[in-house]
Amino acid sequence: MAIRAVLFDLDGTLWTMLPSDHNWDPITANQASALKPHFDRLGFSFDPADFVVRLVADVRATLNPPTTDHSEPSWYPCLERVLASYGHSCDRSDASLILDEINAVPFTEMGIFAFSDAAPALEALKASGLKIGAVTNNPKPAHILAAQVQHLGLPDVFDVIVSSWELGWRKPHPIPFRTALRALGVEPHETAHVGDSYENDIAPALALGMTAVLRRGRPTPPGAPVPYHEIDSLEELLLLLKSDA
Repeated sequence: MAIRAVLFDLDGTLWTMLPSDHNWDPITANQASALKPHFDRLGFSFDPADFVVRLVADVRATLNPPTTDHSEPSWYPCLERVLASYGHSCDRSDASLILDEINAVPFTEMGIFAFSDAAPALEALKASGLKIGAVTNNPKPAHILAAQVQHLGLPDVFDVIVSSWELGWRKPHPIPFRTALRALGVEPHETAHVGDSYENDIAPALALGMTAVLRRGRPTPPGAPVPYHEIDSLEELLLLLKSDA
């Protein structure tokens, strides 16, 4: 049967990965400035920059190493713990606003940029009538990731973005993929999944019966699963999908 939908990994597939040596001080200052009005409204007198540093440290300690069952811990308990250390708390709606401000820093300010082949490939796939989705372990809400797509200059073509943040499960667990398939109204055999990780993209896509497409870029681990296709550029993707039709 012809492919009706394409799912994409995001980090390392449509855009570059977060640089390990990035200078976070300017970003922390911007996050603190964005938080100041919320803190003033809530009566928080502590330093927003100190709060950001503490929260990021708590989140990193919570998420790393990842859980063995691929569940994704929520950021909300992290925020509650850090606020409690200052003797404060807030309701869930205010917690969501605070987390949105922290996560809304444009990726370009973090040294992340879209691959040059991503925008034309996404536009061509959408123009061909395919449904487009994303399944990502990037721990941010889907609406923040949708905004980042536009910040990076990519077209607004995604019919669904499934993030580990909101779902509570990370790839390679099958739940993120099944959630995307259900949202798009397609079956696994009607869907291609494109990613750069053998463990998080290729193996689960094959296990579910999808057409697994590897974007080359990482070393091939011993005993790695064999994808249906391997590509060096997303420009190759549309031709591959047409040939599979």
